[in-house]
Amino acid sequence: MGSNESASSVMLLVIVMICSSIAVKVTSAKNVTDQSSNTLNKTDQLPVTIYYEALCSDSMVFITHQLYPSWLRHEKEMKLRLVPFGKAWVEEPPNEQPKLHCQHGPRECQLNILHGCILKKLPPKKAFAVVACLMKNFRTTFDQCIEGHESFKNAIVNCSQGEQGISLFKKFGNETDNVHRPLPFVPTIVADQPYDFYEQDDWLQHFEKKFVERYEEKFGVKL
Repeated sequence: MGSNESASSVMLLVIVMICSSIAVKVTSAKNVTDQSSNTLNKTDQLPVTIYYEALCSDSMVFITHQLYPSWLRHEKEMKLRLVPFGKAWVEEPPNEQPKLHCQHGPRECQLNILHGCILKKLPPKKAFAVVACLMKNFRTTFDQCIEGHESFKNAIVNCSQGEQGISLFKKFGNETDNVHRPLPFVPTIVADQPYDFYEQDDWLQHFEKKFVERYEEKFGVKL
């Protein structure tokens, strides 16, 4: 073999080794990316639905002292849905506007509709913060609680004063009736599994403990 042929062979070998090294690095990088994608998958969420009323003192106490603090801790793990209707009902006489009835009077119907429009018009995280603010006590106002989210205010007000608000109210009524008609107690809490009357008091008094237990039971993960 001549010196030129020998030099060419050596050069070819070097090129092959370099290409092989690059291929290994690319494969390794891809594996790291794939692993990173797996670790960044969305956290498993436990569905929790709360059927409540805007002027119900039990709903206020539960949301303020049990649900909202727990949600702040487990926001990523909780798929929360709020249904503001409770023990209300709707009359729909022929050729007339629907007549709305709420357990705590007409003002509660107005507020249930307002809550529904907040939940409809705001992103979920912002919506729950506003609802939780409204549920602190009987004196908090929408203007106080919408502070910081004023760009949504007109859309929420228009919804609550128009047909969309009534439509949402009726929709929440149908959802509530599918759980139990009428609800035996407000608030009613349904976490992932079908409604269980006998578990309600435990959920109402010890929501954080029950949520953590149910989450571990379903996903095998301790919070």
